[in-house]
Parts: sequence; C-alpha cells; structure tokens
Amino acid sequence: MFNQLSMMKKIYYLCIAVYIITLGYAFYQNINSQYLIGMTAVAGLTPFIIPCIVKLLKIKVPYEVYILNIVFVYFSSLIGSCLNGYSTPYFDKVTHCASGVIISEVIYIIYKYYLRNDHRKSLMFLFINAGNAMIALFWEFYEYALLVFFNNDAIRHYTTGVHDSITDMLVAVIGGLVLCFYLMKYDQSSQNHFFVSLERNIYQMNKK
Repeated sequence: MFNQLSMMKKIYYLCIAVYIITLGYAFYQNINSQYLIGMTAVAGLTPFIIPCIVKLLKIKVPYEVYILNIVFVYFSSLIGSCLNGYSTPYFDKVTHCASGVIISEVIYIIYKYYLRNDHRKSLMFLFINAGNAMIALFWEFYEYALLVFFNNDAIRHYTTGVHDSITDMLVAVIGGLVLCFYLMKYDQSSQNHFFVSLERNIYQMNKK
C-alpha cells in the first residue's frame, strides 16, 4: 500500500512538472496574442479548481484524483485552448468523451456515498447517465452564453450550426455509458478495478 502511494505521488509530481513546462511554452508561443495569452493564464488556474473544491468541502481524496484532474485539464485547457489542439480532427470529441467518463465517475462516487447498500443496477444506471447528460447539456448552455453575450463562438454556431453541440453531448453521453456498463459489471466485485477501487478508497478515507 505504501509503495503504491509513493508511486502515485511521484506520478502526480511528474504531471505537475510536465504541466508547468508546457504552460511556460504556451506563454512563449502566445506572447503576441492577447486572446491566447488570456486563455493561457486561465489554463494556469484551471488545475486548481478541483483541489479548491476538495479543500472547501473538506474531502480527502487519493492522488489518483489529482492525477486525473491535471491530465484532463492538460489536454482540454492547455493543449486544446492554448496550443491549437482543438484544430486537430476529433480532438474536441475525444475530450468531451473523456469528460463524460470523468463526470460519470464523480456522480458514481456521490451515488455510492448516499446509496451504498442499494444494489439496484437499474437505479444506478439511470442516476449516473441522467447526471452526466445534464452536465453535458449545461456545458453547451455555457458555450451558447459565450456566443450570445461575448460573441465567442466556442459552440461553433457559425460554422457547424447545431452539429457541434449535438455531437459534443453525444460523445459525452457515450463516454458515460461506457463507464456505466463497466461500473455495473464490477461494482460488487472484490477485485481492484480502477474506477470502482477509486470510489471505495474515497469512501474509506471519508468514512465517519
């Protein structure tokens, strides 16, 4: 257990180092663009969102949570928004699909905290996927608000119409469905499958 904790800690610090180096490179690349410099500054702050939420809620989480957070933000915010990642075909869709997986895992953790002894797979399936689909929808609402109030076409309204919004939500739901089927299969398993073990570790760390 101690060796695994030490390894996760080293991986986390390695992720931080890679993020900082890439962030510095992004500032250098974007120095002549006010918009991109602003996005890079935002990318310097986004890794702190989850740690701040964890601290505010006084929740204990393993290093795996911080690793998932920084890896996701690295690609979705730093590479995607600051280093032209979203111009790569399907980069945006892969990112939204990954968001569906991560959000569904968060909803699974919440579900198991309050309904730990309820083993109805159908209820868990509906709860996780409804929550994931709702958040995917709210994200598109946010991007639409950027267009309406700031003329920032993150939603790609002028080039794709509703296609970008619908496919973003679709792949997020698909990502959530894939994880949900995995969780339904291994939720009661005694084996240490990653996303199930992650929830169990968080529960044990916060068990009163």
